[in-house]
Amino acid sequence: MISEIKKSGPIPFSDYMARCLYHPELGYYARPEAVTVSKEGDFITSVSVGPLFGKLLALRLHRFWLANGSPPSFSILELGAHDGSLACDLLAAASQIDPAFSKALSYLISEPLPSRRALLQSTLSDKARIISHPAEARYDIGALVANEVLDALPVPLLLFSQQQWHEVLVTVTDGKLDWDSRPTNPSSAGLPDLTLSQDYPEGYLTEGPPALHHFLSPLSECFEKALFLWVDYGLDAASLYHPARSAGTLRCFHKHRSNVHPLDRPGEQDLTADVNFSAVEQAASQLGLQAHPILNQSRYLTHCAKDWLLSQPSPKEISQFQTLTHPSQFGNRFYALELTKGEVLRAFP
Repeated sequence: MISEIKKSGPIPFSDYMARCLYHPELGYYARPEAVTVSKEGDFITSVSVGPLFGKLLALRLHRFWLANGSPPSFSILELGAHDGSLACDLLAAASQIDPAFSKALSYLISEPLPSRRALLQSTLSDKARIISHPAEARYDIGALVANEVLDALPVPLLLFSQQQWHEVLVTVTDGKLDWDSRPTNPSSAGLPDLTLSQDYPEGYLTEGPPALHHFLSPLSECFEKALFLWVDYGLDAASLYHPARSAGTLRCFHKHRSNVHPLDRPGEQDLTADVNFSAVEQAASQLGLQAHPILNQSRYLTHCAKDWLLSQPSPKEISQFQTLTHPSQFGNRFYALELTKGEVLRAFP
């Protein structure tokens, strides 16, 4: 990357983030042998807590399937499947919940990185079909499941300095990666109009939305009728771009430490930013999808679990549920956003 920047000049931070995470050989997610999502890795997710997260999502999808006529064929498309754990948990739960539902399911995983596809195929065998692009999936009815995917989409970095907005660039100084910037119009980076009338302090740093229309458009075409479920951490636009939030939300994770510099360890640490849920809802609406009220993970999973909680779950499952819903752990930091397409019954809560 350094030699390329020396040759061609500074690159937008969004390009740098994309290469660090998704380069097919050197990217952070292109290293299937590296332990990243675990207590021994760089961070944990709701899936890491145990199989209950997948079970509660299976209960949610089962309710949607029932409400829409129990179709004999129902496809689930997962994004960001990592090592396939969520797929295994969800499919195992589906067979326990309702054999007819389990029989109707076909499970797909869209994974652009060849090394990650190979790992998933080896791990899941015939449990799931692994595809390289959503264009390979065309179904009448189904659901999309994405846990902590939107936060890993490359974002532009924007700096307010000397009463002007600048786009943050990555350059090379004395053979090392360094920062640069150039003046920009915030609207060209997707910032909402409300930011133009705010008084921002000198040095205010934030992230613009990723290329959401480009990302969501092929996904919106996978199904004629569908439920799209996104679970992630984030904020609405008014909160995300408040003048008091002067340092942005970009974070790096390495060995469970979040104070690593973004230009350190390219390809060896996770880069993530809070999801702009307002921008996601706007992009979805432009693609003909309907957005439903967003809920924090605690309220969402509690709705999904209402029948399960009455079934005398084991102490181990109760412990997992508490971790997933407790305000100081996953409950308040994460949110669930549902989108629907076509004439469907959402059946929630």
